[in-house]
Amino acid sequence: MSLEIERKFLVKDLPDLSDKPKETYERYFLYRGGETELRIQKVNGKFELERKSETSELGSETQKFQINKEEFESLKTKSGEAIVRDSFQLSKNPEITIKIYHGRFQGLVRAEVEFGSEKDARRFTPLPWMGKEITDTPLGRDSRLLDLSDEEFKDLLSK
Repeated sequence: MSLEIERKFLVKDLPDLSDKPKETYERYFLYRGGETELRIQKVNGKFELERKSETSELGSETQKFQINKEEFESLKTKSGEAIVRDSFQLSKNPEITIKIYHGRFQGLVRAEVEFGSEKDARRFTPLPWMGKEITDTPLGRDSRLLDLSDEEFKDLLSK
């Protein structure tokens, strides 16, 4: 089990990603309730089952299990809409990634910053290319994006 402490921001000026490796995520939610999520995802050629539970305003515990393609395809039929995004890692300490969304959530470009402690997270000053903080909004969490209508999504993105 790993602990994630992160803050999320819209990206107002996209940094150069041309030399950064890309990971493509195809994610489906099997369960979304309260503070716990159960999801499956295809990350490039790997298949995972992931359980994520909120531990605080900025933190969550994550458990990942490798599954095979057949298990992924079977579980996918028990879920709803997919979230597809590309992820680019910019740095490791703190870990900063850019998420670029496709499909219904095209236009969402999010920066995620992971920290070693909540104290570090609270002290972090956003970089000049980062825009509005969206950690506690539907734009900051994939599972909450799915609850938005197209109109609500566009409205949140434009604020």
